[in-house]
Amino acid sequence: MKKIILTSFAIAMSAMCASAASLENLMVKDYSKKPTSAYQIAVSAPLMTLWYVGSSTGAVVDIKGDTFKTEVPFGTADLSLNLAAAAYDTLGELCDYIDADSDYECQLTGGKRDDDSSFLIDVNSAADGSGEGEIKVNAGYSIIQDTTTAGATYINRVGITPESGRRVVLKFCEVQTDAIGTLKVYGKLSKFTGSSDGVTRNDTTQVFSAATADDTAETDGNLYNGYWLEFGQDEHVVISAGNASTAQTTTSFISCYWDEK
Repeated sequence: MKKIILTSFAIAMSAMCASAASLENLMVKDYSKKPTSAYQIAVSAPLMTLWYVGSSTGAVVDIKGDTFKTEVPFGTADLSLNLAAAAYDTLGELCDYIDADSDYECQLTGGKRDDDSSFLIDVNSAADGSGEGEIKVNAGYSIIQDTTTAGATYINRVGITPESGRRVVLKFCEVQTDAIGTLKVYGKLSKFTGSSDGVTRNDTTQVFSAATADDTAETDGNLYNGYWLEFGQDEHVVISAGNASTAQTTTSFISCYWDEK
């Protein structure tokens, strides 16, 4: 009987220690969270950031319609892609292809994987020190959306890529759209981490949608600074406003607040 009691006691103590360790883990994560925010107007929303990390002293990107090319250094052709081709006609495909080249790094910002590559604005590369299209810089070069292209002109975007090993916990977003539209949030929610249901979830997965009124500011999410939507570790999150058939202008905006933990 004494042996049974001792065994039960050991099991109970082990469970308590495990629970305490889990609680301590959660507390450390909560204390180390990083509060962050972003404000974006539609006419300057970045969709993709590109870096050159090769050995050349300089590199630029040049985009004219469906022609996407890089020159390394300026004046010497390197990458040359047709954005209308099936292999590169979405931002996800384009960014994956560029990122697979050891001389480049590519990261989607406000762009979703299924966005059309024609959403990227034309870039006129320059070697005169103006910085237009220069991709061999620490911050990379952010390519914004083309507000004259059907589809891109109707949206305003905020993209979030959390620091490596962290997850986005969205608190709330303030938004104003021109004309009646929607606020939509895309990403892989934390609850699907490790899911084996066969469904692919990423920044094309819509997890929230709310109607917006014409030129009227509104707030969606947890207004009391609590949590609203929690996403998986290292998952790219996109908040999109507008999403109708009316062009967004400088009076439309998105302002979002989140933690990375």
